[in-house]
Amino acid sequence: MREDSTARNLQDYQTAAQPEPKVQAEPKTRSVALSKFETFSIVGLGLLTLALMVALVSIKVSMTSSQNTLDRLTTQVSKTNTSNVNLRQEISELTSFDRFSSFAKKHNLKMSDNNVRNISK
Repeated sequence: MREDSTARNLQDYQTAAQPEPKVQAEPKTRSVALSKFETFSIVGLGLLTLALMVALVSIKVSMTSSQNTLDRLTTQVSKTNTSNVNLRQEISELTSFDRFSSFAKKHNLKMSDNNVRNISK
C-alpha cells in the first residue's frame, strides 16, 4: 500500500504542470531622424578625418624621401672627406724632402747655398 501511495504521489508530482516563464515583449524602438545640421556635421567630420589621414600619409612619405636624400648626401660628404685626406697624404708624400733628394740624385742635381733664398713673412 505504501508503494501505491508513493507511486501515485510521484506520478502527481511528475505530471504537475510546471509554471511557464513569461516572455516579455521587447519594447518597440523608433529611430529619430537626424536634422540637417547633424547630417552636415557627420559628413564634415568624416571629410575632415579623411583629409587629415591623407595629409599624414603625405607628410610621412615626404619625411622618408628627405631622410633618404640626407643619408645619400651624408655618404657623399664622407666619401669626399676620405678622398681629401688621401689626396693630402699623397701631396705630403710627393713634396717630401726625401723624394726631392732622390730626384736630384737621379738627375745629377746638386744643391747650392748661393741659389737658396730664405723668405720670411
